[in-house]
Formats: sequence, C-alpha cells, structure tokens
Amino acid sequence: MKILLIKPRWFIHGGVYRYLEEVKFTPLHIAIIAALSEGHNVTLVDNDREEIPYDQDFDLVGITVTTFTSEKAYGIAERFRSRGAKVVLGGVHASLLPDECLQHADAVVVGEAEHVWKDVLNDAENNSLKRKYYHPRPVDMNDVPFPRRDLLSEDYWVATVQATRGCPNKCRFCYLPNVPWRTHRKRDVDLVYEELKRLKQKIVFFVDDNMFADQDYVIRLCEKIAPLKKVWSIQAPSNIAYNDRLLAAMKKAGCFHVQIGFQTVNPDSLRSANIRQNKIENYRFVIRQLHKYRMLVLGFFMFGFDNDDKGVFEVTESAIKEIDLDDICLYILTPYPGTQFYETFRKEGRLLTKDRASYGWANAVFVPKLMSPEELEKGVQQTYERLHSYFKAKAPLKILGRLPVFMRHPHLLRLVIKALFRRVDVSKQLR
Repeated sequence: MKILLIKPRWFIHGGVYRYLEEVKFTPLHIAIIAALSEGHNVTLVDNDREEIPYDQDFDLVGITVTTFTSEKAYGIAERFRSRGAKVVLGGVHASLLPDECLQHADAVVVGEAEHVWKDVLNDAENNSLKRKYYHPRPVDMNDVPFPRRDLLSEDYWVATVQATRGCPNKCRFCYLPNVPWRTHRKRDVDLVYEELKRLKQKIVFFVDDNMFADQDYVIRLCEKIAPLKKVWSIQAPSNIAYNDRLLAAMKKAGCFHVQIGFQTVNPDSLRSANIRQNKIENYRFVIRQLHKYRMLVLGFFMFGFDNDDKGVFEVTESAIKEIDLDDICLYILTPYPGTQFYETFRKEGRLLTKDRASYGWANAVFVPKLMSPEELEKGVQQTYERLHSYFKAKAPLKILGRLPVFMRHPHLLRLVIKALFRRVDVSKQLR
C-alpha cells in the first residue's frame, strides 16, 4: 500500500514556544509508525516544515491528533477521504475522544499503536477496517522499533528520543491520567544507547513524560550513553534536585538543559491540582542544585487555577526572579476535552469556547473563579513583557558560564540569543 503519515501543523509563530522558532525537532511518533509499516511505501509529512501532498493518491493516511490540532486534522482527513483514501486517526485526542474522531475518519487507534498497527494495515489491505483499534496491555518499551529517520528531512538538527513512557503522578490538569499509556515503563538502556549511537545529530531532546519515575534507571542510562558525547535536554520533576548522584551522572552524560514544571507559586493551587511533587519553599534549592551541575533551567508556570486571583502574576514574577531561573514558559490552564477536568468546567457552565484552536495553553477557554478571562490573558502577557528585559540582561553571564557547550555547538548559541530577543504574544492561535 501507499501510506501517508502526517503530523499536522501545530507550531504558532510568535506564540509562547519562542525557542521553537529556530529548533527543528524530528516527529518521533509518525517515524515509529513508519517503522511498523514494513513492506509498504511510506511517506512522512511534518506539516510545520512541509506541505501536505493533497494532489497525490494514497491508499491509507494516518494522522496524529492533539486537541488544538483536531479541527485542522479533521479537515486534512476529509480532503483525503474525498479522494478515496482510508484515513486513520491516532494520538492524544483520538484516545480521549475516539467517537468524535470517528465522525471524520474510517478508523481510530485508541492508545498506543505498536500492538495494533499491523492489524490496521492488514484490514486496510483487505478493505475491512474496524472502527476502533485498541489493545489493553501497555506496550513493552523494548518492542518499540527504532523510528524511520531515513524518511525525515535531512536538515533536522535536534533528534527526539524516547526512553520511557508514562508518569506515576496524577496532576489534575494533565491528560496522562486519562490515557491508556499512563503506566510508567522503561526501555532497556542498551537499546537507548544503540539508537543514540546511530544518530547523526549531536543534540538530543528526550520526549519522555517522566523518565525520572525511576531515578536509578536514569543513572544507569547516563552511565551507558556518556561515551557518545551527545548533549541533551529533558523535562524533569523538581525532585531530581535531591539526588546528587543522579545530577552528576546527567552532567557527565551531556545534559545541559532541564525543563521543570513548577506550575505555580500558590500553595492552594498546588494542592487543588494534586501537584504533589513540588514544594514551593524548595524551588530556589532545586535551581541552585541544577546550576551547580552547569545545567540551564527553563521553568513552566501555569495560571488560572481556582485559587488564583489577579495578584498571582506579581507574586509569580517576584518568585521567578528570586529563584534565579534561566528562562520561563507561562501557560494558561487548559482543560483537555475528554478529561474529568474538562467535564468539571462543563458541568459548572464555565467553558467559553469549543474552538479547538484556542486549546493550545495560551488562551483562556473558561471563566476563572477569581478574575475574568480577559484579566487572565492580560496578566500572562504582561508578565511575559515585564520579564523580557530581565532575562535578556541575565543572558551574557549564563552563556559565559556554559561557554564550552556553546563553542562546540554554535547554533545553540544562536538559538538562545534569538529566542531571548523574541517577544511572546499569547493571543496567537493555530490557524
């Protein structure tokens, strides 16, 4: 069969992901599906970087769907179905709202694809596609094939790699507690090493939900991959700071950048959102520890919890400066359709829009309890504006402190400098 696998466009130029104006990541998910499609003619399209070939005929089209790309994905699906192709939707949104997705597709993969994709291919060839494909057993990470990177554009310079899946935390705002792959699983360190060894890219981003659910595993992995001399970034929980052996292993293995979801400086919001891993009084210690091991720290903060009033912006800004972060990403609380969190807002009559383009964590899609939606969006925008010059002023010392890494990878230095001068507009949406 002739198969097309698509990651719809999701990056918003000028939006909150300002570093991604320059970074080029490999779309790992569709490359793994391609590896599961042996014996077929497969084309991959990352719509952030490539045009979708609507003028070509395909037997099967697979589209990975998130909430805020869902309407765009439905439009893509309908165009290919009108040309006679069978369309299969998968990803987070398809797992949360499979019945909605089935209104726009011939089949839906609910959960992980590794167990069921061969069935999808066989049924598509025999013109007998089922409506839903789902396997109740979580995928063994050692069964996940190496992605078909040979089908991707050659100019990707940040490789994405996944060593684990799932997360044991149960934060109320997160989609993970509501999807089938929430169980934490680990890939053998030798397999991760082998995949990293094959990469031509020297810079890697681990896309794991929470690799650090087993810190001893991360130490073993770091010890294994250190000889490869890769440099890498990862998202991590704040509790990694209490394990010096772990941090030393990460540094030796090439970790230069850590993204941490501090989420809030409001203790009532931490409790109500069930963010048990964070202790506000320890935020400064966490960053100090990571800085000791020469790692840059990007902090994520979220606004719009029921306990947040207009004063939360000023308090958060002061805290960000006090704890000495290297940069920040500010979000607006956004309930994913299909989660219990969303249902709570719906039952309370607080949802403002069903426009999925607004569900990218940058727009107020509900009525907060202690401020207006307009005040929420304005507060985030103004906090970004006030912190813009603060982080620019800090940049020279931060760069000098990590000069060896930037000298080995000058495009990283260009990325950091360009991002620091780029302003954020939270009103931007995917269109």
